Amino acid sequence: MLIKKIIFNPLLCFISYLPLSWVRSIGSLVGMISLRLSTKTANRLRNNLLITGICDESEIDKYIIQVAEEFGKTILETICIAWFRDKKHNASLVLESHGLDMVESCIQEGRPILFLTPHIGNFEIALKATAYKLKNNFTVLYKPSKDEWFHSLMLNGRSEDNIKPVPTNSRGVLALVKALKKREFIGILPDSVASGGDGVWVNFFKQKVFATTLAAKMSSFENVATFVVGSRRVKDGFVVDYIPYLPKTSDINTITQEIYTVIENIVVEAKTQYFWSYDRFRAPDHAPKL
Repeated sequence: MLIKKIIFNPLLCFISYLPLSWVRSIGSLVGMISLRLSTKTANRLRNNLLITGICDESEIDKYIIQVAEEFGKTILETICIAWFRDKKHNASLVLESHGLDMVESCIQEGRPILFLTPHIGNFEIALKATAYKLKNNFTVLYKPSKDEWFHSLMLNGRSEDNIKPVPTNSRGVLALVKALKKREFIGILPDSVASGGDGVWVNFFKQKVFATTLAAKMSSFENVATFVVGSRRVKDGFVVDYIPYLPKTSDINTITQEIYTVIENIVVEAKTQYFWSYDRFRAPDHAPKL
């Protein structure tokens, strides 16, 4: 860990102070190198883009390159900007915010708020920007890394005076519940494959995904205001949309499907910025048979 810290931390810090266009150019290169080094990733990208109808065979090679470049940009932006620069700087990169007034109205009403941030654009920068603008306390879930150096980098980078990261385990979920009871804010990535038996099958771009139900359960919490946050990369910065979601039922399966429908609508606006390299359509061993 110490050697990695000595070598990489100063380099990443240096990159963090480069112009955003430079960071993105380096990120594009990282994305392309990653694509060339991993046949598995390239094959998964091709499969996911084709089965979802994001593109057809005539466009697939172009889309694979664009998705790889956007993914690389996300990685560099996350590590070097979201994690190395303060939330004020992150907020300065958000050129447009849509729906933030609705979030502020819910704050005035004293309601706890659930932010669902799908894997698109740069949700890490969106979180930091939101935390800067709203000032309230955030509790956010994160998946611990097995690499000690990266885990420390991630944990320190996501922490702010009003952002508290908690791990994706029972202790972390309990922390989310406590935050909602105190009328604070929580953040969850809603579009991960369920790692346990609590998932449900839902439709996503006409394909089945075994979705985690945590977001649906938290959105059913008493008086909670839920917003799905879409982040899109644009020239010189980002556009962030805060899309309100109100469950019309208590059925967790239905709520989960409705959340995925909102996510699908967000993805359509920036197709190449979604994490298509993720093994999103796998059928885990613990999942019930379709």
